[in-house]
Amino acid sequence: MRKVLLLVVLGLAALSASAQKISTSAPSKYLQAVDEYRPAPGQFVNTLPKYEAGDNATTMAQKCTDAIANGKNGMITLGAYGGYVTFHFDHSIANVHGQRDFFIAGNGFEGSAEPGIVMVSKDINHNGIADDPWYEIAGSADLDSQKRPVFGYQITYTIDSLKDTPWTDNQGGKGVVARNMFHGQEYFPLWLQSPLTFQGTLLPNNAAKVDGIWKLKSYNYGYVDNQSNADTTACSFDIDWAVDPVSRDSVLLDYVDFVRVYTGLNQAAGWLGETSTEVCGAEDRHLDASVTTVQHHIDAVVDFEDIKLGTDSIMPLSEDDPEFSSKGFVFHYNYSPDWNYWSGFCVTGKHDTSFKDYHDQYNSCVGHGYAQSQNYAVVYPQGEEISVADGKKTISGFYVAANSYLQNAILTGDGMTPGAFTKGDWYRVDVIGMDGETKKDTVSYYLADYRSDNEADHYYVKDWTWLDLSALGDVTGITFHLSSSRTNSWGMTTPAYFLMDDFNGVYDGRSRKLAAITKNDAPTAISAVSVNRAQAHDGVAYNLAGQRVGKDYKGVVIRGGKKYVVK
Repeated sequence: MRKVLLLVVLGLAALSASAQKISTSAPSKYLQAVDEYRPAPGQFVNTLPKYEAGDNATTMAQKCTDAIANGKNGMITLGAYGGYVTFHFDHSIANVHGQRDFFIAGNGFEGSAEPGIVMVSKDINHNGIADDPWYEIAGSADLDSQKRPVFGYQITYTIDSLKDTPWTDNQGGKGVVARNMFHGQEYFPLWLQSPLTFQGTLLPNNAAKVDGIWKLKSYNYGYVDNQSNADTTACSFDIDWAVDPVSRDSVLLDYVDFVRVYTGLNQAAGWLGETSTEVCGAEDRHLDASVTTVQHHIDAVVDFEDIKLGTDSIMPLSEDDPEFSSKGFVFHYNYSPDWNYWSGFCVTGKHDTSFKDYHDQYNSCVGHGYAQSQNYAVVYPQGEEISVADGKKTISGFYVAANSYLQNAILTGDGMTPGAFTKGDWYRVDVIGMDGETKKDTVSYYLADYRSDNEADHYYVKDWTWLDLSALGDVTGITFHLSSSRTNSWGMTTPAYFLMDDFNGVYDGRSRKLAAITKNDAPTAISAVSVNRAQAHDGVAYNLAGQRVGKDYKGVVIRGGKKYVVK
């Protein structure tokens, strides 16, 4: 069904940098700079690196950069639980399927593991600042530790100058970071304000006294300063291990821009003192693959991030110039402010997953773009084309998902055909390759398929799912046709939408991949319904009962053989 364009745009569209970055002509495998250094109190704090009177957060971060960036292999301390360092490379680190993606050096060795937890982030707002959502690289303690980690742990330290530093936590615990005879300086970071609070995952203690000697046992994998740097695999991290730090659900990331390490233990080991993660440097383990992948994305993949949108906003549409271009493709749409109507392609940055009414047609059932990205396209196709700007191209495919409107219709009903999808229902997209004005070939996919006798096989595209278009070969453009088992005398009643991201992208090897419909797999139900062309004259509109209505009528109407919503 055609739905209205909501002319509530909370931000202006403007050109923006590509989502992924390469900031130099000669990328380096080493971390480029430290963005933030915020250690917890500890016996090496204010010495690694050295604090001097007048230092602030900026100068201390620069001292960390001087120590550990660009392969210098110095050392910085993160102090007791929660203390952290944030850094970046001169390029986005690609998530290469089946490989560990980056290496972080500590100073661990057998019996002396001081594990630090790793966090990663994408610069989805493209401001070059580490202020976007963070995801935890889940290590082995999530799965094989005798004691379980404490998620959502929080600790607060308060300065008591040149004395033991007291702390309290949200588990009812309290204690001190104890001073010792070996380090006489202040243990609280002197450029930071007291009190100092950190929150994250608390790992189970790893310290034990064996034959009178304190041993700090290594975890199996997934932490900094946990194994000897000589074991590069053990000190390396796979972006595929990323999880939401609250829900612990796995998170798909195609690349990362920022890395953070924080001390993961709150324990003291006798004369060794507090457990404190140290960091000595970091490297991209597959520099060439990162550069190649990122450069291809910058050059060829339409991720819709080159249209900068304000928070929770949609792309303004133009009646006079109904198209937008990106990476050698032109996306066409129709827009009529008089009828408050649009069709074709519209870019949105909305991350709300709810559906109440037509206003929510721009919401995603996933809650974000592909791989946690900011923007994606809402597609409401009525014959509009994505055309190749110059000549012909083979389009690799794109990621597809349902908007919240389509999801609501599948799960609860569309308001005209009662009830949720049941056995036998389906929703299909035909992608038509064009050669000029000629239809060249078609590939088809079920975006929802409930035809199987086995309920476990029923699905709809509730997550970003790869749809391959390479079988179309070289085309001058593509168009879309949607059909469904849900119809009435006026046509399809299922909302005619889907979402698109990473157009002409690369299949990541991890996401669901739809299988194209074969001729033997085509549905037997009617996929299109003709309307009475006597009711299709320009300027004449009818309601769903077939009654002619005037221009002031509000609601669903049929005009020109197609459905509209007028408010």
